[in-house]
Amino acid sequence: MKGKKVLGMDIGGTYMRFGLLDEHLNLSDFAVDKTCAVLEGGDPGIQIARRIRQYLDTAMEGCLPAAVTIGFPSTIDRSRRVVCSTPNVKGLNNLPAAELLEKELGVPVYVNRDVNFLLLHDIHDKGLKHAPIVLGFYIGTGLGNAVSINGRLLLGKNGAAAELGHIPVYGLDEMCGCGNTGCMEAIASGMRLEKLRQKFFPDTPIGQIFEHHGDSTILLDFVECLSLPIATEITLFDPDYVVVGGGIPQMAGFPTAYLEQCIHRHTRKPYPSEGLEIRYSSPGQENGVIGAGIYAFKRIENPKYL
Repeated sequence: MKGKKVLGMDIGGTYMRFGLLDEHLNLSDFAVDKTCAVLEGGDPGIQIARRIRQYLDTAMEGCLPAAVTIGFPSTIDRSRRVVCSTPNVKGLNNLPAAELLEKELGVPVYVNRDVNFLLLHDIHDKGLKHAPIVLGFYIGTGLGNAVSINGRLLLGKNGAAAELGHIPVYGLDEMCGCGNTGCMEAIASGMRLEKLRQKFFPDTPIGQIFEHHGDSTILLDFVECLSLPIATEITLFDPDYVVVGGGIPQMAGFPTAYLEQCIHRHTRKPYPSEGLEIRYSSPGQENGVIGAGIYAFKRIENPKYL
């Protein structure tokens, strides 16, 4: 295994990212494609395999990595072999990704939720390896969540644990991409922010919305909505650390102090509100790819690690 590299991938609703990592997590040959461009024109699994081969032809001159690891914006079955449900990317439901890609590529293929890889990256990046409970909240297009307990990712009976964006909200009747009505993601996500922009700030680009309108009641109410699922899970787990990341909290002018104020307001007193340790992800398109690499080496070292 020494000297070998793994291919880490992060498939998102908009972009698909690739990178090679060695056992020291040194990243090379980082590349970004548009997800829709890769998936169009055929069976999604075959299209992903084709793009991987093209990438390896360039980055490794046709050689194969020790493993391929892919993060999907999806629920993954308990065995971490099948992509079950992907609300924000068409064509990826019930995809036997690991089996199909292993057959196409001839190397071990590991799949997991993309937010799990983001949390693995942040645990490594923030030096939280020995923390008993770490919660990750990733607010982008949707509301992503991952939980690490004693160094293991929380999976659940069916592999569908930590789907925080899909907890129900009373009185909310919006249809969610997951098939349910009234999911938290409808009011606490980038999708919601874009709807607010279109309705109240149509002349402001989404990337500047907090810079220009961050003190408006509309956006402050939105930030408080973001705090509600975070505070709920904090109250449930009483974590050692909380990590907040994703494109929304990293936007220019985002009111971080107000988000923390709201989290504390809605978290149970005196504990776990008192002494709560909140960290923020370092911005970087490569984070999910590095997390995928961390996961790959964990799986290679211990096949029972899921």
